[in-house]
Amino acid sequence: MIMRIFCSLLVSFFAAAVFASSPEIVDYTSQIKFGHQVKLSRTVDVIVIHSTYCTEGDPYNVEHAIAVFRQYKVASHYMIDRQGTVYRLVEEKDIAYQAGRSVLPQNGRKMLNRTSIGIELLNSPTDPPTELQYKSLVDLVKDIKTRYPINYIVGHNNIAPDRKTDPWLFDWPKFNGMMHEMDQNASMAVIKN
Repeated sequence: MIMRIFCSLLVSFFAAAVFASSPEIVDYTSQIKFGHQVKLSRTVDVIVIHSTYCTEGDPYNVEHAIAVFRQYKVASHYMIDRQGTVYRLVEEKDIAYQAGRSVLPQNGRKMLNRTSIGIELLNSPTDPPTELQYKSLVDLVKDIKTRYPINYIVGHNNIAPDRKTDPWLFDWPKFNGMMHEMDQNASMAVIKN
């Protein structure tokens, strides 16, 4: 009996460490004084996935992308670079101006900035997201879901099809499969007597 409890705890610990780990995040929030509205709290149930790149210089330079955001007075909550590094640009509790004029197809709700968290992938219409970006995105989404009851994960093009085409070359079946695999592996940690 003691051995069974020990094994259950060991499996739970291992699964929690491997499958429920929070991604390492570089905090840029002190540098982003634009593109968002500070709030004490808000209701969030949507994640919007975006793509961005720069047309001058290194297309995937984080600082250059932030400079473009500054110019247009927009920001997302997170950005994931080509190596999978996650940058927090805006606190989750704050409204980031990332969805713009938008409508959730599932229920017709409009103006999704108020109820969504935006995640930018540094990729272009000719360069799909990298494996490291997919891994970090899945980890980040899983982490966000521990804090909010996320009901919808959508692309920018899904909520603003007349204006937006991103996330570019995003493999939804791959992303959904990775999310499902993590759910399956995490559920292995639950051992009932």
